[in-house]
Amino acid sequence: MIRLFIIVICAIVVAVVGIVVWNTTAEPEAPGAAVAPERQHFDLEGGQEMQPRWGRNEGGADGTSGN
Repeated sequence: MIRLFIIVICAIVVAVVGIVVWNTTAEPEAPGAAVAPERQHFDLEGGQEMQPRWGRNEGGADGTSGN
């Protein structure tokens, strides 16, 4: 009977230690994590004219000259 009592106490101690370790290693929740960040606004008007990255007589990246 004493052997069973010691086994039960050891199991309870192991469970309590496991719960304590689990709670101390878990990352705390960030307080502002639930708040969505403010949306950024990018100006899409105006800008720069698009031009190819290579000259007229040079080919494209795939080696063809008639791109």
